[in-house]
Amino acid sequence: MGTAVIGIDKTQITAATAVPAFRLGTIGGYDDPTLGYQEFIYGRADGAVTGAGYVCVEVTTAASANALDMALITTTNTAAGQNGHGSRVGVAQAVMADNEYGWFQIYGKGSLRTAAAAAKGTRLNTTATGGALDDDGTAASRAINGIVLGAATAGAATSADGVIAYPTVGATL
Repeated sequence: MGTAVIGIDKTQITAATAVPAFRLGTIGGYDDPTLGYQEFIYGRADGAVTGAGYVCVEVTTAASANALDMALITTTNTAAGQNGHGSRVGVAQAVMADNEYGWFQIYGKGSLRTAAAAAKGTRLNTTATGGALDDDGTAASRAINGIVLGAATAGAATSADGVIAYPTVGATL
């Protein structure tokens, strides 16, 4: 049975050399006064996480089988044979160094990173840019189910408001 915690600090980071503050995989709830109820999963960064709002995928390789490692999502690391179809996706809440522990948003309104202009309410997909999604439908990218932008983004890479609903890696485009 999993553990759930209410009233977490979603930006809390625990050093890689320390004992994790929570059991990996713990689900934490937070009632944001502006954004409403949100849920997060406690995991470990697999590589540096560049910033809050950067989208990550759970690493499902043998080396990470007993940990909840989250890596910046890309088209490469979500390809078949990697962390593909059905793998959990979460949105980082803070900058994290490799092997640091922290929270990744899995439900509620929040901010997420896009690689370029993306339209509100469209299917989002992986890109070559770590941690950023787009709606361009590039061949061999993967659809990300359960994340939608609440507002269109324009031009260069940016963070935008969105709705996150237990996202997973979807089909290859």
